[in-house]
Amino acid sequence: MMKGTIATILDEADGTKAVFYQVDLQMIDLENNAKVWYGQKKIKKVVEKKRTVF
Repeated sequence: MMKGTIATILDEADGTKAVFYQVDLQMIDLENNAKVWYGQKKIKKVVEKKRTVF
């Protein structure tokens, strides 16, 4: 069985927005209830908003 969590953190300043994602996964052998694999991945995505001036 595989189970895990996804966490999201938002950070915004001066028209720039950063989104941080963290995924934690673990695989469990159901026959003996042992963790056979554990993985973690962190992703950062930056979005810049363009300002329109009239």
